[in-house]
Amino acid sequence: MATIVKTESGTWKALVRKTGWPTTSKTFRTKRDAEDWSRRTEDEMVRGLFIKRTPSEKMSVKEALERYEREVIPTKSTATQEREQSRLKLLKSQFGNYSLAALTADIVAECQCLFRSAPQFACKSAPV
Repeated sequence: MATIVKTESGTWKALVRKTGWPTTSKTFRTKRDAEDWSRRTEDEMVRGLFIKRTPSEKMSVKEALERYEREVIPTKSTATQEREQSRLKLLKSQFGNYSLAALTADIVAECQCLFRSAPQFACKSAPV
């Protein structure tokens, strides 16, 4: 069941609690948005489709790639590190401003032409 309360700052906070699911909440500018979100969230939980998106909404693609750059790339060989740095630069320029939740297959498909036109970025398994 959802609880919707007005906060001191004038926004509306929706809190959804459902047995078998983690408690989830989100803040909105209008009560209507809070009600709509809580209704959709409860419906997704009932149908078994709910995915908690808050972490992916808060993190940008750029932040995720920078974490990859810090934690994963140093474990690779020098030649691979250089290749990966080039790829990351292109990925950051194309997708960096999107949140992880907002990045869709359609957005990626629109930018595929960049990879196809730049052989140094092409995947080894990509058709030539």
